[in-house]
Amino acid sequence: MVCPLLLLLIPLPFVHVLGQSGCLLSPPTLTAYTEEGDVTLGLIVPINTISSRKVLSFKDRPAPPQCDLFRRDQYKSILALLFAIEEVNKDPHLLPNVTLGFHMLDSCFAEDFSLRATLQAVTGNNKNAPNFKCAPRTKVPAILGDPLSTSSVPMARVLGLWRVPQVSYAASFPSLSNKVEFPSFLRTIVSTEGQPYALVELCKTFGWNWIGVLISSTDYAVQGGVVFKREAAKNGICIAYYETIALETISQRIPSVMKNVRGITATAIVLFCSPAEVSAILTEALQQNVTGKIWIGVEAWFTSPVFFKPEFWNLLNGTIGISRSRRILPYFPQFLQDFYPSRYPRMLNIQQFWERTFNCKWTSANGTLGPNIKACTGSERLITDDITEYNDPVSQYVYMAHSALFALANALHDLMACRPGEGPFSGGSCANKQDFQQWQLLYYLKKVQFVNTAGELVAFDVNGDSYGYFDILNWRLDGNLTSRYVNVGTFNNYMNSEQKLSINASFILWADGLAKVPSSVCTESCPPGYRKAPRTGQPLCCFDCVLCPDGMISTQINSIDCTSCPLDQWPNSERNQCLPKVIEYLSYQEPLGLVLALVSMTFSLMTVAVLCVFLRFRDTVIVKANNRSLSYVLLLSLTFCFLSSLTFIGSPTAVTCSLRQSIFGVIFSLCVSCILAKTIIVVMAFKATRPDSRLRQWVSSKTTVLVVSLSTMVQVILIALWLIISPPFLEHTVQSITGKVLLECNEGSSPMFYSVLGYLGFLAFLSFVVAFLARSLPDNFNEAKYITFSMLIFLSVWVSFIPAHLSTKGKYIVATEVFAIIVSGSGLLGCIFCPKCFIILLRPSMNTKEFLVSSRSNFD
Repeated sequence: MVCPLLLLLIPLPFVHVLGQSGCLLSPPTLTAYTEEGDVTLGLIVPINTISSRKVLSFKDRPAPPQCDLFRRDQYKSILALLFAIEEVNKDPHLLPNVTLGFHMLDSCFAEDFSLRATLQAVTGNNKNAPNFKCAPRTKVPAILGDPLSTSSVPMARVLGLWRVPQVSYAASFPSLSNKVEFPSFLRTIVSTEGQPYALVELCKTFGWNWIGVLISSTDYAVQGGVVFKREAAKNGICIAYYETIALETISQRIPSVMKNVRGITATAIVLFCSPAEVSAILTEALQQNVTGKIWIGVEAWFTSPVFFKPEFWNLLNGTIGISRSRRILPYFPQFLQDFYPSRYPRMLNIQQFWERTFNCKWTSANGTLGPNIKACTGSERLITDDITEYNDPVSQYVYMAHSALFALANALHDLMACRPGEGPFSGGSCANKQDFQQWQLLYYLKKVQFVNTAGELVAFDVNGDSYGYFDILNWRLDGNLTSRYVNVGTFNNYMNSEQKLSINASFILWADGLAKVPSSVCTESCPPGYRKAPRTGQPLCCFDCVLCPDGMISTQINSIDCTSCPLDQWPNSERNQCLPKVIEYLSYQEPLGLVLALVSMTFSLMTVAVLCVFLRFRDTVIVKANNRSLSYVLLLSLTFCFLSSLTFIGSPTAVTCSLRQSIFGVIFSLCVSCILAKTIIVVMAFKATRPDSRLRQWVSSKTTVLVVSLSTMVQVILIALWLIISPPFLEHTVQSITGKVLLECNEGSSPMFYSVLGYLGFLAFLSFVVAFLARSLPDNFNEAKYITFSMLIFLSVWVSFIPAHLSTKGKYIVATEVFAIIVSGSGLLGCIFCPKCFIILLRPSMNTKEFLVSSRSNFD
């Protein structure tokens, strides 16, 4: 096909030459191993490597490079592919009635060989020149391979032209995720792009927010470092230093870098480096005695031979890092146990593999072997104590190769299971099951989703990358100086996974054998009750912890702001919780309230006792002479005055707030009105004794009732207006005293309150004036001077009460008023009635009519 086209394009002088020699594109054909099936997959894997390449002079026909150096280390992945094909063909539910075959070619760890193998596989003609006609009955619907990124790139460019699906199990170049350049490429190896996200989650889990980062100058490390910085900033993690180390200049740069590492407080250090760079970093760390650091590794070096060097063991003990998930394939060890060359006699390099593995030789054609050479029997077993590589069933590439082949098998199964009318193609059509197109299989492959035999979900994202898992490994040095990796968790790289990181911190052994997670923070966390205050010019992770101010709390670690408590609550001493404020009122349970209540009760009982004395001696001269009825009313009102103070003590209510000032005002007005009436009657009684006095007609009980009634009624009217206009009410005051809620009665209208007090003062002052005018009356029953003293006490108390009332708060306002009531009432009781009780009880001789007459005659 190509040769006739060339005839049209090449100048005529060359036509004869071409016609004689045929097509010039005739590179050697690669050896292939084919197992036919209903569907034959192309397997391109590296088995041998090129022994040497020469610089071509083109003086002779160029000899093709020789791919003849066998690489035994890759054979385990090839065996995993054979195992997977056998599993698919044995599974009655996967591709039923369809046998899966394969066409295996060696890519020789070289880009040119992988490209030649690709062309040879897709043409099916054992030819690897482009545009040759494909074999009529052979079509490879998909290619599995190559594991090398450098080989996968040219393969993917060619296969992308024809939309042939390609699935690699180990190629990790980030550029292969570009679906514009590589539309048909997919891979089952977990993309390394997930590593920075896993590292950020790891730092978050352990509370590390002050991180050092050392990266190499490779694209892999630079890209990983950029993503790590971006995600770290999103999650509140600060980068203490970010140093780039090129392998070419590492010897000059590393001393100053490690000096910086040693001087900065960041304990956790992420290394996006190659094994050679990590080895140089650790060597310098030993020289500068850099200890107490947590080295966090990426896959590029974490499972490398760096850990085999005993001089690094103390530094690396407790290191934590990330590696692609390594899972045990069920039944694969049994497959290896039962694997013999006779099962696949035409398998590429099977004899060399067997010889290299068991250190034996196959018998030559003449049946002779050299001296001291063990003969291969073909019955040796791969899983023995001597073959440690195959004793370990955990291998990353084995697992990924197995998943890659099962992904193709499941895609084929979905294609075969399509029902007409329900298909994904135009008009609901399905692919032709006997002659489908590669791009149709590619559609199903991109959407494939299944659970593999290891129990993990296999699926591809929009870029053809596998989600998969990362293992979190902890490298530790045991007591007997043996080192090992311990799997302590996983990072789920699936897009829709709710919990990305799952880790068991109790399994981790840190440096120096510690089980406690080391700290790597610029500033220790601020406990609840404090807030973070950023330090000027420093990263956000460096801050000071400031105690929340009065009235505010913080309930979380590292709070940015403090929040105010509700008005009826107050912070506890730690400033991390709002507690209900103490409700303050004058309580019976506290000493002050109890004492005032007892004193009030005592004086009320004393008043009742005086009343009893007056009732007992009601017919005596001194009782009669002092207006007996008025004295009874005065004593009763005084009793209620003392008792009214009890309404001020205890938890106030809306009812007590309305009544207590009213009761106090009316009763005290009644008391003072009685004293006023008594004083007026006494003065009038003595003045009316003169023959020409006009006061005689006023000396009667009617005058007493009139004075008491009118004086009290004025106060009743004032209080009624107060209750109508602006009555007292119950109030919770939350801001006047720190940490307390004052439960108190608001007087409603201060002018009305002071009007009531002012009217009491007016009555007291009027009584005082009248009593003062009567100071020259006979001593035996002259109450004027006692009333004068009592009114002086009364006025002094209530005048002093006003500034005290204005200057105190809370329960002390109430205590002041109760004290004023008790003192003023006791002053009235003591000054007016105590002298009379003294005469009645202790000086009965003075309580006679004769003594009264003699005193009056002396006055006359």
